[in-house]
Amino acid sequence: MFLMRLSASELHALHLRHELVPALESAEERLGRGGELSEGEKRAWKYSLPAVARDLLDADLGEVDIMVEYRLPGVQGPADVVLAGVHPRTHEPSYIVAELKQWKRVQAAPDCHGRFSVENLPGKPKKHPSEQTATFCRKFLQLHRELVGHEERLAGLTYLHNAAESDVSDLLIYPRTRLSHIFTRDSRGALLRFLRERLAPASARGAAEHLEANELSVRLDGLDEAGQSLWHDGFRLLSDPVAAQRYVWESVRAAYAAERKRVLLLAGVTAVQGNQLVTATADLLCRAGYTTRIWSGSCVPESPLSDVLFCEEASLAGAVGRRIPFEGEEGASAVVAGLIRASRVPVIVLTEGDVPGGNAAGMDALVRHTARALQVRFERIQLDQAFG
Repeated sequence: MFLMRLSASELHALHLRHELVPALESAEERLGRGGELSEGEKRAWKYSLPAVARDLLDADLGEVDIMVEYRLPGVQGPADVVLAGVHPRTHEPSYIVAELKQWKRVQAAPDCHGRFSVENLPGKPKKHPSEQTATFCRKFLQLHRELVGHEERLAGLTYLHNAAESDVSDLLIYPRTRLSHIFTRDSRGALLRFLRERLAPASARGAAEHLEANELSVRLDGLDEAGQSLWHDGFRLLSDPVAAQRYVWESVRAAYAAERKRVLLLAGVTAVQGNQLVTATADLLCRAGYTTRIWSGSCVPESPLSDVLFCEEASLAGAVGRRIPFEGEEGASAVVAGLIRASRVPVIVLTEGDVPGGNAAGMDALVRHTARALQVRFERIQLDQAFG
């Protein structure tokens, strides 16, 4: 699960004795992962880990536990560190996932939206590190009983401890959420305040051990270790809206994690059911750290992109009534194209019954054709069949 767990004071002492990297290398070998070690990882251990330990000490948080190289199933690569402690006001467990970067100069990649070029780091443009941290945090929330229903116990941050803000300004416009704070060398004072607000100057061993003891063994396909479904079968949309919400929630998260973008189209609900489902699911996604919007139909949304964008048929019907074609292609809509481009996961909800200006079959075809014109995958979810 993690490579090594020790307090900030203990990590700092190992660093001063020049024993930190050898200790971590030994831990890698014990876990059978020594062959995977790169020079970049060694540099991060030598410079980034002592930086965060020193900050914790300066914040009078030397007893906070640091779990190094924390791995989760289903997530590519580990979190650099997970900090475990006690909240200074609630006295409940409090955790921080931290991505530590040695980057000094970063610019937005000119031909790759949402990606960045890092000085002295060759290869394809990189994701925003806060995107990486937020993704890890969302999986962390899913896999720990300690955090289920207690999302406020977890925060995420990226720390560019070598960078001046002027040299990474393109990164700083990324939307901040509870799971994607970002700090630089210039904002170290703000980082110390952030740490003090979430962690108390007290022994944290109980919080770290409790986290380990309450890790859920849940597979991504919704089955437990015995292969039994974690969610009951045979539920119906009308009688079990919570199960429907869970179904949509999982579908959206799977689409967000997919390599290729996809459009989700939900069908088989009434206007009232669809509105309640969208509102409840959007609220859950927001609280889990996804940037989520519900389109009202007033104007075509533009950048910055959101993670998830919900659009109900009633909002869409009037806007596409003019049927402005997308790039002149018959059967595609410029308005729908704008919606698809405005988020990582566009979710369009078609409803049964009388929607003014609506036509479920025609709207389905319009969304399908527009997605095809954009070369984006289209996925239809028929909720009344899934819950029949």
